[in-house]
Amino acid sequence: MNFKDKLKLLLGDDIVKEDEDTILKYSKDSSDHPPILPSVVIFPRNCEDVVKAVEILYSERVPITPRGSGTSLTGGSIPSKGGAVISLERMNKIKDLDEQNLTVTVEPGVITGELISEVEKFNLFYPPDPASLQSCTIGGNVAENAGGPRAFKYGTTKSYVLEMEVVTKNGEKLRIGRRTKKWVVGYDLPSLFVGSEGTLGIITEITLRLIPKPPKFYTLLAAFGDEVKAGRAVSDMIRSSLFPTAVEFVDRKCIYAVGEKIAPFLPKGTAAFLLVEFDGFGPEFEKQVEISYEIFQKNSALEVFVAEDESTRSRLWSARRGVLPSLESLGKLIRHEDVVVPRSKIPDLLAYTEEIERKTGLSLASFGHAADGNIHVNILYEEDQREIMERAVDMVIEKVWELGGTASGEHGIGLIKKKHLLLEQGELLVKLQKEIKGIFDPENLFNPDKLF
Repeated sequence: MNFKDKLKLLLGDDIVKEDEDTILKYSKDSSDHPPILPSVVIFPRNCEDVVKAVEILYSERVPITPRGSGTSLTGGSIPSKGGAVISLERMNKIKDLDEQNLTVTVEPGVITGELISEVEKFNLFYPPDPASLQSCTIGGNVAENAGGPRAFKYGTTKSYVLEMEVVTKNGEKLRIGRRTKKWVVGYDLPSLFVGSEGTLGIITEITLRLIPKPPKFYTLLAAFGDEVKAGRAVSDMIRSSLFPTAVEFVDRKCIYAVGEKIAPFLPKGTAAFLLVEFDGFGPEFEKQVEISYEIFQKNSALEVFVAEDESTRSRLWSARRGVLPSLESLGKLIRHEDVVVPRSKIPDLLAYTEEIERKTGLSLASFGHAADGNIHVNILYEEDQREIMERAVDMVIEKVWELGGTASGEHGIGLIKKKHLLLEQGELLVKLQKEIKGIFDPENLFNPDKLF
């Protein structure tokens, strides 16, 4: 029997699919990388199904591509060598919520937004909030070390992972980490798996740290007539020892794409806006808001809009989270770059994107998490402009390095950014990381071609 027949015999036709529609659906993700067809797609119900599938696939030397909900923007869930996609979407249970010890244990297919909503019923808080939180999964967030607007104050996914169950070569099942707040017994293997993009094995269970939910949120929108002035306002905020939960930057092209969702909140002549949120309570909380107003005025803000109620706050955040889908609806291909620069260099990066537009003739739209310097530079292009687009990407990354930044803040490397990983880290570091991968995956079957 071939490997597909073995899988079907062991797991069943309802778990192992090879029909044309399924194969096509799982050949692509949210990046602009062309689709690559897998041979088969597997939908395990539990860890035992994953173990059985990996045992067969590894023994038959079949490439294995783990997948959450396919929201990768770097080609991370594209089956580059065909083989088998293991989609974890059916493993979507919240298995245990421990209110006393502030932890939650979940399967990898749990939708991030659903987890956030569920723990908030118990007045608890899971801070990581990627823009795609209503569709991305916790397993995918762990694999990519996802961040989001709240990362400046609360950190990225890696700050909340305590313990994991993973399946590695030949179907070996490992439990790594501990549910305790502190432990130093051996190497920090959970941190190794966080951000590994499915190249070391398949994550089948995750225990996450929670915190108490903040008692109060204060959200405001500051409109500017110039992108660079908005960038300078961010630098001034951080230099003034403010500690906002989030500071989101959106430029004029993104404002145009979002359209009526944001228009009611912006005065005429707006070229960029900052969406700023604080959480907490008491005089210190209110003082930070007051200082923010002073900084906005110093940087010539056109207007500052305050969300007076939860409904308005939700509308503002919905508009911000709708920026990328709105850009995608314009009908062009998009290369998504999630570069990071020192916050003080944000104005320099924004000014340089205009120079790239002049030199390439392409349109660049920027938004992102300005508080931690993570700016999403989106390059819009047509299929016949792919070579020009790649040149524009190189120009962005080279400028980022010149400014002391890094090529990726939260989207990972995947298929698309491998060249930049090598150039940023150098051959020796890449060689060492390949050797680590070889320990967990000696046959290079787990998500091949990603990262390296």
